[in-house]
Amino acid sequence: MSPRTAEQNQALREESRAKIVAAALRLFGAHGYEGTSVRMIAAEAGVAQGLMYSHFASKEDLLRAIFQQSIQDVYASFAAAEAGDPAQSSLERIIRAAFATLRERLDFWRLSYGVRMQHSVIAALGEDLLDWTGTIRVTLDRALRESGAPQPEVQAALLFATIDGVAQHFVLDPQGYPLDAVIEALVRQYSATQSS
Repeated sequence: MSPRTAEQNQALREESRAKIVAAALRLFGAHGYEGTSVRMIAAEAGVAQGLMYSHFASKEDLLRAIFQQSIQDVYASFAAAEAGDPAQSSLERIIRAAFATLRERLDFWRLSYGVRMQHSVIAALGEDLLDWTGTIRVTLDRALRESGAPQPEVQAALLFATIDGVAQHFVLDPQGYPLDAVIEALVRQYSATQSS
């Protein structure tokens, strides 16, 4: 058997890392962040504890990686909105891209929502959590300012909360929640905001 290539080693490393993240999310959701040990995560992921430490320095480092993954999803949705249909307003593209990302990574977001409001998670993430949410609001604020919306800072906070709330309801009941109708209503609402 020939030795693995650098690309094969990298693919195996990424696969191990993804298994660890998925296992941690499941366990944080089931047992809470504080109630989940590194040993439990390694066992759930089917990896040696030492291998887990080669990917993440600590349980808190793993938690930060999970939330970094969620913010990368948000940034990817903003990038998709930027590259979207120029016939649509920037706000419409942002709204549609946010929910497209949610649909693509439904399992991740379902688990993530279950974990992120735990007191110990909020405490562990501290300022990083505020920075991440602040970045999202700034991006929404900019799009609203460009559209001429009144009180763009307030509208950005409202739009962020609306998208987040809709996303949470959708992950609870993906088959029953009327996501497409809600997206269209949001697009109409923010199109009306731009024209007023």
